[in-house]
Formats: sequence, C-alpha cells, structure tokens
Amino acid sequence: MSIQCPSCLTDNADNAVSCISCGTPLSTNAPSPSALQSGTLLGQGKYKIEKILGQGGFGITYKGIYVQNSAPVAIKELWPEGAARQGSTVFWPSSIAPVDRQKQITEFQTEASNVQKCVHSHIVKVYDWFQENDTAYIVMELLSGKPLDKILKEEGILEENRAKYYFLQIADALKVIHGNNLLHRDIKPDNIIIVHPDRAVLIDFGAAREFIAGQTARMTGILTAEYAPYEQYLSKAQRFPATDFYALCASFYELLTGQLPVNSAERAGALSSKNPDPFESPRKFNSNLSPLIEKIIITGMQFRAEDRFQTADELIDALNGKFISPIQKRAHELVKQGKLVEAVQIYEKILTNEPSNGEATVELALIQMYIDDRKAELAAQKAIQLQQKDGRGYGVLGLVNCRKSNWTEAAKYLQQAANLSPQETWIQANLAWALGKSGNWQQAEIVVNQALSVDSNCTFALGIQAWISVKQQQWRPAVRAATQAVFRLKQTPLSNYKESQLWIYPYLIIALEKAVITQQANDVERRIQEFIAQVPDSSVAWGLMGWKKAKYGLWNDALYNFEQASHKTQVPSWILINHGITQEHLQNVQGAIQVYEIHSQKFPPYALVCFRLGTLYGKLGQWAQGRIHLEKAIHLNRNYAQAYHNLGWVLLNLKNQNGQVENFREMLSAYRKASELYTMQQKNSLAAGIQQAFQLIGMNL
Repeated sequence: MSIQCPSCLTDNADNAVSCISCGTPLSTNAPSPSALQSGTLLGQGKYKIEKILGQGGFGITYKGIYVQNSAPVAIKELWPEGAARQGSTVFWPSSIAPVDRQKQITEFQTEASNVQKCVHSHIVKVYDWFQENDTAYIVMELLSGKPLDKILKEEGILEENRAKYYFLQIADALKVIHGNNLLHRDIKPDNIIIVHPDRAVLIDFGAAREFIAGQTARMTGILTAEYAPYEQYLSKAQRFPATDFYALCASFYELLTGQLPVNSAERAGALSSKNPDPFESPRKFNSNLSPLIEKIIITGMQFRAEDRFQTADELIDALNGKFISPIQKRAHELVKQGKLVEAVQIYEKILTNEPSNGEATVELALIQMYIDDRKAELAAQKAIQLQQKDGRGYGVLGLVNCRKSNWTEAAKYLQQAANLSPQETWIQANLAWALGKSGNWQQAEIVVNQALSVDSNCTFALGIQAWISVKQQQWRPAVRAATQAVFRLKQTPLSNYKESQLWIYPYLIIALEKAVITQQANDVERRIQEFIAQVPDSSVAWGLMGWKKAKYGLWNDALYNFEQASHKTQVPSWILINHGITQEHLQNVQGAIQVYEIHSQKFPPYALVCFRLGTLYGKLGQWAQGRIHLEKAIHLNRNYAQAYHNLGWVLLNLKNQNGQVENFREMLSAYRKASELYTMQQKNSLAAGIQQAFQLIGMNL
C-alpha cells in the first residue's frame, strides 16, 4: 500500500519515511497523534475520514469519502506548525496571533476558492471547502498518479512528443486560470501529476493569487528558485500571465534536458553588471530537440516579461506550429497603428537575434515598401533566400519595379509571386496593374478577376478593375467596379483611405460621363461633389468639377473650381492647362499667360502650353516672346500645324525699323509648312485659307 504525500500528493512506498519528491516527513507506522481518527465526520456529516495520506508542515491530507455516495475524495486540513488537538478541535500555538490565525484560514480557503473557479480536466478539482474544528478544510479530487519530477528521476528525460503533449495540456489549463485573473506562481514538475491514462493535472494552488495584467502589486516570497522568473523575487512587480509561462517553460527545460536552467536571480546579476545572459539553450543539453520546441522554451524564458508569450493562446499556437514571437506580435500591433518606423526597428532587432527568421524578413520587406524602396528590395531578396516557397518576397520586388515603371520586370516578378502565393490578393492585383501598363489588357483583366475571386472586397483590386475597364472603354463595368471600391473604402477606412480615393474616383467619374447618355444624370456632378467632400484637399477633385462646368460653358464656375484646384498641393498638368484655357475663354489673357508660365516652371516643356503662350504673347503684341514659345512648340512636335500657322502670323508682325518683315523667308516657310500639314491632316479649309491669303497679295506659296 502506498502513502500519498500531503504536500504534493506524490505516491510513495509504504515504508518511505519522507516524500521522494518534496521531502515532507511521512508517517506509516501508526496514525499521527495530531491527525483525525478514521471514521471522523466532517462538513456537518457530509464527509468521512478513512485514513491519513500524509502530513506536512502546514497541512494534513486524508483519504475520505463523500458519505452520500461513497465517492473517494482527498481532504486537506489546515494544520499550523506547533498546533495540538483535543478531540477534533485544533488548538493553535500561542505564537500565532488571532489576527494571523484568521489570515491563514482565509488564505487557505482562498486557495480552494481560486481552484474551484478553474474548472478544467487538467486542473485538480476542488469540490468543497469549509471551516470546522477551529481550522479549515478543502475537499478535492483524489488523484492517483506520479508527478513529473518523479517520472524524470525514474525514466530519464522525456521524449519530445510526450513532453509536448503534457506541455499543451498545462498550457490549456493556464488559459482557464488566467481567464479567472489568477496566477499559479509555483508551476514546477512536482506540481504536475500524470494520472491514468496520460493526463497531466496541475496541483498545489497555495501560491495562487489574483492579478490584473500589467498592474504593480506586492508579490509574496512563495517561489521555487529554479523555475521562478525574476519579477517573483521583487516585493513589488507587475503581474503578467508571462510569470507562469516562464515557470512552465523552465519545467519543460528540465524535463527535456535533465538539467535545471540557470535561475533568474543569477541572470539578473549578470545582466545588471553588463555581462552576457548566462542562460543556455536547451539544445546544448539535448541536441535532438526540435528547433520549434527550442524556440518556444527560449521565448517563454525570456528575462523580460514583455518578451515572453503574453497569453496561453499564443503559447498553444506556438506548440501547434504557429509560432509568432511576442516581439514580432508587438511589431504587428505597431503596423496596425500606422507606426511603421517603430515596427521596422523591432523587426531589425528580431533579425539581429534571428538572422534566419524568414517570416520576419518577409514582413520587414512588406513594411519597407511604405518607407524605403531600396531597403524593401534588399529585404525581399533576403526573404526569397530564406523562404523560397513564399511568393511575397517576389511580390515586393515586383511592386518596387512598378514604382520605377519597369513594367516588364515588374510583371515577371509578380507572376512568380502569384504562382507561389495565389491567395495573396495584393500580388494578383499588382500583377494586373503591371500587365495593363505593358499593354496586355486582356491578360490584365483575367488576373484582376482572379484577385477578386480570392477577395471580392479588395478595394485596390476593384480600383484596378475599374482602371482596366476604362482603358478598354468598357464604361459600365468600370462604373460597377469603381462604385464598389468607393463603397468599400467608406465602410473600412484604412491608413491609405484618401490615397485610394484619389485615383479611384477619377475613373468612376470618367466612366460615368461616358456611360450616361442622357442628361438625366446628375450622377457625374454628384460623384464629383462627393469626391470634394471626401478629399477636400485634392486638386484632382476640384479640377474635375472645373472640367464639368467648362464642358457646359459655365466659365466663371469653371474658373472658381480650377483656382481652388491650383492652390492645392500636387496639382497635375491637365488642371493647369484647363485653368489657362478657361482664362482665355473669359478673355483674361494675362491670367492665362500666368497659369501657363506656372505650368512651364513645374512640368517638362509641353507643346500645347508653348503654343498657347506663343499665341497669347502675339495677341499682346509681344511678337519676339511669341516667336520663342511657338518655335519651342514646333521643336516638341514637328507636325504641329497650328503652331506653324501662328508662327507665320507672329513672324509677319516682327518688322524692322523700316516697317518691313524681318524674317520674310522664315515666315513663308512657316505658312507653307502649316498648309502642307493641314492638307496631310485633311484640314483642307485651313490649308486653302492660307493659300488664298497669299494669292490675294499676288504670292504663291
């Protein structure tokens, strides 16, 4: 017959003097004089003592039965050191003041209350607790099994899959414990019992305490040095579930290696002296350990609580092969908050410690796309080396080439990315963009439809679909895609919300303008007003309203909108050109010249702008200035018939002091070229007009 230890519930041989696991003295020869007698009733007759299982410094554990159905139970009695008994009543030693006596009873019952909250197959069950005989009792599940420390001594280190099986069971138990705002605070192999058939059960909640994550509270000195994180040594420390994860990982460090990890107090001393952390990887002692389990144990035993697993779910996911380190998860949170530079710093820290972490390298490349294309490219190349079957690295290279307008190269990388990661919508959508820019519209349409089959709500893919449809003059499909994209953007505001609206709205408005045949449609103007309301600082939005007003000849309204557009940042060329044309329609020559000159300063030389400037300077009689701009227009476009025509007019008016045309031959040449080009362009009436004008003065071009 075995004797069960009252402190840790380990089964010991019937001749054992002390517990083989925790050293608690055992008594086998005769009933303890301090113990309750067999047959004693407790809990107002609900429970009956059968025998003593053992006695420790602070309690006596009995085997008993629940009288109503004879179910076996374990009954733990609070037995203060130095106490005595008369009958069933406990007499406390005089050294324990009444206030401290009540505190011990309250804490004993709090242990029972804490455990009873945590109903789980891998947590010892507490059925009842009560005060009686001037002390307190806890009625628990009677466990028959061995603690892991005894299994380690008898069988040697555990095989990894077996250890992982127990690891998962206790992690799942901790999920319930922490969900009740409790910390166990004394997890160790002694406190994990393996019962038939192969169930790990967490016991001994004497050190358990309530906590609020992250708050500072006084921590009592109950700990086992080899398994306790450093914050448990501090009288005041922040409380985290990570405290229990450290102890659990330290326990499995020992179970998988046979070695106790260096205790955290020693680590603290080394780190405070600016020396390396003396912690050693478990693989040093067990080379057969998998990289995953090694990484889990090292993460769970990080010195800083915030660098460990923060929830039981994180630990469980890691054990199931979905490992994401807490520091990497912190980077994810920063990305969600839009703090990309801070996220990059964390990823760089991760990769300094883990240079072969392919997932972190890929994620760094994805973030760098929003900050620095060159660094994104370097990170993507490294990611491809580390994770050859992950298409996202190729996707980053493709997008970087899109931004450089290297469309053929971009399409090549994005096609590789799509082949490897067909479920990544952003890759498919960017491939469609690159194919469209390469002129392969049919294939672009196929690819963007594939992207939307993966995620029909992807605003970028919907926007690309609208762009492709506009380029192919498929107006109704363009309206449908762009409308859906705008709707999704309103529903799910993102960090690039306005940026997406800036390029999607114009395609919606263009497609609406082309698709709506009747004038019923205030749809176009309504959408432009909506665009302005959504992005009031967009020059494009105001420019589109100016364009719409100009189309109906509402030149003053058009001028107002173009002026609003021109005062915004990043004003595109077409807005300034239309602004200038509007000024011309309002007979404001100087205003038009001013706008065209601004265009010339901001953008590369453009034939139309040079033509308008040359013509307007001619209208003001500034013939030399007019000539300069018109010749520039012709230089930019050798087939610009109107520019040759107006150059002839300007040269005709450039006269010397004698009133003669200074550049007669050049003038004739310009008119002749204009006539030739008009004829080639089938503008015969204009060509004939020039010919007739010269014939009237007796000249033949």
